[in-house]
Amino acid sequence: MKRPVSLVASLVLALGISGACSAAVVGKPQITSACSTKMGSEPKCVCFADALEKGLTPEEFATVAKAIDDNARFSELLPATLHNDPKIASVVGEATRSCFN
Repeated sequence: MKRPVSLVASLVLALGISGACSAAVVGKPQITSACSTKMGSEPKCVCFADALEKGLTPEEFATVAKAIDDNARFSELLPATLHNDPKIASVVGEATRSCFN
């Protein structure tokens, strides 16, 4: 016996799927916001986010942005796990030196 899926169930499913996809997008605005909150200088934080985006691949940048966003409730801007990747650690260090000194 076939049962049609209700319109309400279809809408809930569609909204749930699209909401999950849009919630995963994190980028420069989140990096700048978290940085400004912790470092207190929006222009320097914009520079920092730009330098990260320029120095990293899109996948690496997304990883860093997500890690910074996820770490927003802690006192440090960057979680320690980011320093495990030599390239990311190097780009973060260079961005910090060029934007905050």
